[in-house]
Amino acid sequence: MQVECRIEVEYDSEEQARNVASSISLDDGSYARTRVEGRKLVVVATAPSAPSMLHTLEDLMACLKVADLVVKGDGSELDPLSDLDG
Repeated sequence: MQVECRIEVEYDSEEQARNVASSISLDDGSYARTRVEGRKLVVVATAPSAPSMLHTLEDLMACLKVADLVVKGDGSELDPLSDLDG
């Protein structure tokens, strides 16, 4: 059995979508295909089983969250010591 999942995320600009795509597509391998359609990031993931797809999606969503924070903000949310700066 082959399982396929499509994720679409729309950004404020095509540039944001391209920046996120270039960040997460490094991990595509044979499990995902990442592309940009205008302002929309599209990721199609495939896996041999539902549990394997769950693992793939967990990894993908973690990467997507980090890339999204960096592209949309200043990235300070990623720094656990940022609150110590005063």
